[in-house]
Formats: sequence, C-alpha cells, structure tokens
Amino acid sequence: MKLSIKKKMLLLWVTSVAAGSVSLSGLSLLTATDDPAALFRLIQTYRSIHQEYFRSVSDTELLSGAAGGMVAALGDPYSQFLSGDSYDSLMEQTNGEYGGIGVVIGADHDGYIYVLSVFPGSAAESAGLLPGDEILAINGTSASTMDITDAAGRIRGKSGTSVEITVFRGEEEKTFQVERSNVSLPTVSSTMAADGIGYIHIYSFASHTPDEFRSQYEALADKGMKELIIDLRMNPGGLIDAVVAVADQILTAGPVVSYQEKNGNRQEFSVSGTDHPIPLAVLIDRNSASASEILAGAVQDRGAGLVIGERSFGKGTVQVIHPLENDEALKLSVAQYLTAAGRHIDKIGIQPDLAVMQTGLLFDPASDTVLHAAIEALQTEDYS
Repeated sequence: MKLSIKKKMLLLWVTSVAAGSVSLSGLSLLTATDDPAALFRLIQTYRSIHQEYFRSVSDTELLSGAAGGMVAALGDPYSQFLSGDSYDSLMEQTNGEYGGIGVVIGADHDGYIYVLSVFPGSAAESAGLLPGDEILAINGTSASTMDITDAAGRIRGKSGTSVEITVFRGEEEKTFQVERSNVSLPTVSSTMAADGIGYIHIYSFASHTPDEFRSQYEALADKGMKELIIDLRMNPGGLIDAVVAVADQILTAGPVVSYQEKNGNRQEFSVSGTDHPIPLAVLIDRNSASASEILAGAVQDRGAGLVIGERSFGKGTVQVIHPLENDEALKLSVAQYLTAAGRHIDKIGIQPDLAVMQTGLLFDPASDTVLHAAIEALQTEDYS
C-alpha cells in the first residue's frame, strides 16, 4: 500500500517531532554531565547488549544493573541500590518485622557466634535454644565461614520454612529444627541490674523504639529505679528520628546531633528533654554504630553520664532513602553528622570514658565484665 504525498509529509513531521523530543532530552542529559562521551558510552553499551546479546535480558534488569553500578562507583559502603533481599532487609530494619525465629546473635573477639538472647514466646524458645549457645552450623554450613551479617541472613527466611541450627552447649553438640514465623522484633528489653539500678538494652533504633523505651523506662521507675544503664553494644543503629526521640526522654533540653547537606542546608536535632534526668551509664563496643554513636556521643558531650566499654564502630554518615518503583530503593549518603558538641566521628568512633574489655559472655549478668563495671561505677557514683 502506497502513502499519498500528503500522508508521507505528515508521517515525516510526526517522526521529526519525536526525534526532536529525543534530541532535546538527550541535550538536557548532556548539559547535566561533565563527561558527555561517558554518557554516550553508557547508551551505546545498552544498545549493543539490547540488540546483540544472545540470551534474553529485560530492560528492567539492564537499567537496574546500571543504577547499581553508579552507586557502587561511589566506593561508599553505606550507599546502596537496594532490590530483592537487600530491599526486604531494609524494610525489616526500619519496621522491626521479619521472617525469623526470634533470637539475637553476636560474635566475640575471636569471631565465634553466640545466641545472645531468645525472645519470649518465639519459635527459638519453643525449639529449646538458649542464650549462651555457640552456633556451630546453620543448615549444615559451618559458622566458622560466616560473619554476623551472613549468619543472620541464613537464619532469617520466609515464614513457614525451617532452619537447622547446630550449637555447642556445655560439653555437647545439639541440633535444632526451628520453623520460621513472622516475628515482630522488639528493639528494647529491660530488667533491674541491681538495687536501684535499671538496665535497658536497645537492639536497634526502629520506628517503634521510642515507645518501647518509654514503656520499659516507666516499668523500671515503678520498681524503684534511681539510676540507669543503657546498653548499646551490638547495636548497628537505625533511624535518626528514633534516637533523638529516645534522647528526649533521658537528657535535658539541648542539642543531640546535626549535619550539613551538600546544598548547604543544615539539619539540627535538639530536644526539649526532661527536667529530672537520672544518673546514666551507656555501654558501647566496636559494633555500636550510627544511631548508637549519636546517643552515646550526646550523653558524653553533655556530661549526662558515663560511657563505658570499647571504642565504637565509627559510622558518622547520614543516609537518606529514596523509594523507587518495583520494590527498589536508593540508600544514599548525604552528609557527615556532628555529635552534640560538634565532633566528627566517622572512622574514628566514640572513645569510652571508662575503657573495659569484654572478657565474660556478652549480656550475661553473671559474667559480663562491662555490665559489672557499669554497676560498680553507678554504685560508687564514679562519674569522673
């Protein structure tokens, strides 16, 4: 079928308009980059793969890979293009919910992985796992090949599936089959550590942590708490808003943390605080990071309590989350934060006021040397 001259001209006009739109979009991109040739290489690479690669690959996979590659080029371990399992993990951390068995695990200085606590009513408790169990293997794979992140990832999984965990307890090995379930992860637990001394353990700073902290604090106050130990060991951090809301409950009015963005905007977080703060001891270790360091730094900078333990991790950067389509997100570092007194602590960490090496079992009231040091310091009112 032949087109009339008039129709041909109309088709050419529409084609030229479409081509012009593409050219204008390309021009906009070119003016936004300081290396147009590199942008052309990216486009040419995409076209070549799309047209010639012999296996089927979707545009979604290619463009997600390109986005991930750009973020990886930053060389920043805290900036990530998140999809699949990494996206699900982020949602678990911020919402405090995941598919798992209800345990907190940690590692000692030699890298051995232990069950640190078992949540009441959890699948782990029903199966018979106990605090202090040394994890030897997960689903038949030796734990000696894993770090904490890897081990936690292997224990977690879809609700209704099972995980096999082999532990060393006393003088014997035990193997447990534990069925995973949807776990609402508590981020705060508490007890009385000694007469008049409360103990609050914060596992992470999620959206519901401030409410949990308030509830635990009030329960301890009803039991006669006059002084408080806040345990931030093994706490990887979390949300700035959450840690500031916790600080608001224990500090007097004043600054907590600040940071300056690339565009020059300065973000400052202060609290109205409490008029009746109680003596504090804050416990940190080399795995206390991010929001944990913000709280420990605020307590230390403002002379509100004694920081005890080991030098913290030293993660002093702020990340923002940009949700994308298809259950993907961009986590991007946007600034270095400053502690309440204006200190940079990235790759430096928080030095404790009282340095104590952990020689007993972490979180074990009978042998935890850092916990014992905190109780002694509060009892003797040694805040120097």
